[in-house]
Amino acid sequence: MLSACGELVLFLNCCGRDVIGVFRRRVVEWFRVCGDRELPWRVRSDGWAVLIAGVLLKRTTVKQVLKVYEEFLKRFPTPSALARASEDEVWLLLKPLGLRHRARQLIELARALVERFGGAIPCSFEELKSLPGVGSYTASEVMLRVCREPAPLLDTNTVRVVRRVFGIEPSRSNSYEDSTLLGLAKELTPKDPSEAEELAYGVMDLARKVCKARSPLCLECPVKDICKWFSTQKAQY
Repeated sequence: MLSACGELVLFLNCCGRDVIGVFRRRVVEWFRVCGDRELPWRVRSDGWAVLIAGVLLKRTTVKQVLKVYEEFLKRFPTPSALARASEDEVWLLLKPLGLRHRARQLIELARALVERFGGAIPCSFEELKSLPGVGSYTASEVMLRVCREPAPLLDTNTVRVVRRVFGIEPSRSNSYEDSTLLGLAKELTPKDPSEAEELAYGVMDLARKVCKARSPLCLECPVKDICKWFSTQKAQY
């Protein structure tokens, strides 16, 4: 008997028109049924909570961050609270994640927000990127979630999905410097912030659960019939 996700994939692969529109619709519908919509950093939309999640999730698994995220925000609910903390105090809380330098980095981030922006989270991509520990992905996520400005969220996992489905090979190691990939990502992003958010997290979850780097579960993918990579792998299935 098929699961709800399995039934949805069968339905979504039945029809479609333009590839961009099909990709958007199917990924969003898949996310609404199969995505991790209840992750604590996805149900919170205040800038500090979104920013902290972005920094903690770098080179760290979701499972690890779940162990510390809520307690971290309870202990340090504002940039001002964290700016006053000692590195040892923060490290003790973040120890399950490893990478001691992250405790120092987060304190530097909090102090920069207090000193430069009075503790507020700026709604400027360049200003966000200038903050300690904040890269293009986290800056874009804050712009989308907090400032409600639709922006593509590109990381290694989401790039893998876009690259496979649309048959694009980035010419640069940094996705934000590859004009073809970035142009397609922007075209894929809906103008409505809520839809853009669902698509961004849908692609991310699809990459993590289905379109894996190794041994992807192509038969469970809602966009396999429009995926250029899958069309070259059908013999394996």
